[in-house]
Amino acid sequence: MRRSTADEAPAAQWDADARAIQTLDDLAAFLRRLRAASGNTSFRRIHTGIRAFHGEHAIPEGAPSLATIHGHFQNGRVRMNSDTVLDIARALGLDTAGLGALAQACHRVLERANRSVIVTTRAAVPDPTAAFTGRRAERDRIAAHVAAARRTGAAAVVVIEGMAGIGKSELAFRAARDLADAGLVGDVRLFADLRGFDPAEPPAAPDAVVRGFLAHLGTPGRRIDALSPAARIALLHRELAASRALLVLDNAADAAQLEPLLPRGADCAVLVTSRRRLTDLEAAVRIPLGTVTVAEALDLLRRHDRSGRLDAAPDDAAALVELCRRLPLELAAAGRQLEGKPDWQIADHVERLRRIPAHEHSGPALALSYNGLPEPAQRLFRLLAIHPGRRLTADAAAALADATAAETAPALARLYDESLLLRRAADAYEFHDSVRAFALDRGHREDPASVQHAAVANLLRHYRLRLESSGDANTDWIGADRATLLACMHVTGHDADAAALAAPLNRALRLLGHYDAARICNRQLLRIAHRTGERAWEADARSGLAEIDRLTGRFQTAAEGFDLVLRLRRDLGDRLGEADALRGLAQTASNDDYPLARERYDAALAIHRRLGNPVGEAEALWGLAEIAMSVGDLDTAAAHAGQVASICAGIGNRVGEAYGLRALGDVAAQRGELDAAATRYRQSLYLCQQVGNRRGAAGALRGLAGAALRGGDVDRAERLHRRALASSRRIGDVSGEADARRGLADTALARGDLTTAAAEFAPALAVYRETADRVGEAHCLAGLGHVAWRAQRRAAARHHWLQALRLAERGGLPLADELRGALAGFADSV
Repeated sequence: MRRSTADEAPAAQWDADARAIQTLDDLAAFLRRLRAASGNTSFRRIHTGIRAFHGEHAIPEGAPSLATIHGHFQNGRVRMNSDTVLDIARALGLDTAGLGALAQACHRVLERANRSVIVTTRAAVPDPTAAFTGRRAERDRIAAHVAAARRTGAAAVVVIEGMAGIGKSELAFRAARDLADAGLVGDVRLFADLRGFDPAEPPAAPDAVVRGFLAHLGTPGRRIDALSPAARIALLHRELAASRALLVLDNAADAAQLEPLLPRGADCAVLVTSRRRLTDLEAAVRIPLGTVTVAEALDLLRRHDRSGRLDAAPDDAAALVELCRRLPLELAAAGRQLEGKPDWQIADHVERLRRIPAHEHSGPALALSYNGLPEPAQRLFRLLAIHPGRRLTADAAAALADATAAETAPALARLYDESLLLRRAADAYEFHDSVRAFALDRGHREDPASVQHAAVANLLRHYRLRLESSGDANTDWIGADRATLLACMHVTGHDADAAALAAPLNRALRLLGHYDAARICNRQLLRIAHRTGERAWEADARSGLAEIDRLTGRFQTAAEGFDLVLRLRRDLGDRLGEADALRGLAQTASNDDYPLARERYDAALAIHRRLGNPVGEAEALWGLAEIAMSVGDLDTAAAHAGQVASICAGIGNRVGEAYGLRALGDVAAQRGELDAAATRYRQSLYLCQQVGNRRGAAGALRGLAGAALRGGDVDRAERLHRRALASSRRIGDVSGEADARRGLADTALARGDLTTAAAEFAPALAVYRETADRVGEAHCLAGLGHVAWRAQRRAAARHHWLQALRLAERGGLPLADELRGALAGFADSV
């Protein structure tokens, strides 16, 4: 490190400071100290130093701007670029050893920051376990507080505090059911695991929880992604305000984590659990939770043993309760042991517990339960603890054990029966934090690292294969396991398996509209690529990020991203990748520059034809067909669409064939050949239904609806559009949903129902604007103009039509001629 003064810290001190970095704010503070030690070097000089080190063209994404450099010195950031951090430190004179320590700190901190946004949220509160008992006074107090808040119109916030294993979460789940049974909360019930004290994972980032809640409330992923964090919080509070919502925020770290999540409006109830005393939540009612009473503990044990042994030996029963520390978690484990050995006296159970030293994580009851398991169940118990996610399914358990689901089912059932696993759904298990810590400790003691490594590799391959084999009809599990799948991308020592998982995971998340999750996936792949020097993985990651930018309307950023990918693919000699990057650039340009888009599609098409790649050829032809259709060149559109259908039929690609047939239906419909159009749409629908492609099926339904409307069958058109709308909603296809709503609006307009037409055009227009779909926006505005015209609102009609005309003219859409005619008619009427 170069010095500007003689009394600055030695180089070893900078190394130690770098090793002490734990958070993004720590990184920013380190850079501030470094800059101060250099004599407060100007940001412009830092920028010049970075460019000088790399040379004019050697930085893949270009030199960071002055604003970016300045931002890396500020607290409160949610992301930093590790390369930029190191470039800044190098420009400020940090030596090689210090840069090495700082690189390790960047990896550690950025990995932790990325994992903090992988969050489990649910649109329902988990059910309490059947073993829940007692806590009547606390439950009554919670219900009374919520009822009082309802009368005064205030939000009710209850914080349940206490040590691990004391039953905080179970009390919250039971209280949530009480509130629902009493009619004190509405149908909106949201749950989040905030991971405040997880031994392996960082606390959940509040913004990630907000995103999850908004998605559960029906906010499209594109809209969530387009908003700033502050705007997302404001939207969540507005959505909750009128819903009498119930939120359960489990395992909170501190008040700062909770503050953005707590509703501002009335008629909402929030149940928080935390191991920490949250005294700075002034508006909350705090319920410190102690151990259960002896009477409650005995009642819980009696549920497992109805033989009367407990009442026949009250002193031994009391000793058993105290050995379990009157903690519900350990009492449940002891209860299972009573069930399993009905011929033992209570004194025998007490003596057995006394002979087992208290484990450093939990009491002897857990150790006794574990020791009583058969070896296969013990092994599975240990392996489940190294699962990267918090939600465990039977097929994942089988993958970890390198066995079939049938083979692991008995062991999984035994773990549940012994209260070593919680079951939240028919095939979804969870660990209590304390039990997982116990299992991890046992695994580290008893299983070789190579065995654990092989188990995780099996798991990652299992998820990859399942994603690759999942069609559009089998996507529900992906939404449920989204956090788990993202956690799998972050396991250490499995770079190749994680990179292989990234491709199908990115595709699935993108198609389902989980854009923020897809960004997490691609950013992690980019980190893996930088760490390993695998430039092909870097190209894959940057291509994924550019595609998400395109889908969310960030066209300039998307174009820059695809341009970088194009250079990377060419440097690697990857012609297929080059063609895919050209297709991405074409799709990005299709928003407002059809000639440029057509040029890039043609370039991609030429590469695919030279390589003999029919799938890529069909994809490029499909893009060219869409452009031709948009500008009204029906002959060219029909030629390209026919080629797509023919190529895909020849290689057995039924989805591609279905899309080609649908495009042929669109051409026929535009020409007024309604019978031919309906035939093509039905053929497309049949193929999509055969392979389970719900997105394509919804498109075919919309085509059939449009043909029906052109033919005057308004009722049939409405029915088909509603089917398409329902299908698009199920798979999270907001663009398809907007198209179906626009179809319903056109149908209502044809029926003369102006109120319904306006009500359907409005949400469709919002989606089109959020996704920068200029064609859809222009058609919606034109439709709203027709609604206003028929309602005798001439000024509003003219305003909508002028807006639509500007968009149509910019895109070269045939709609422009229709709009000019409408505006001319407006002038004549005046």
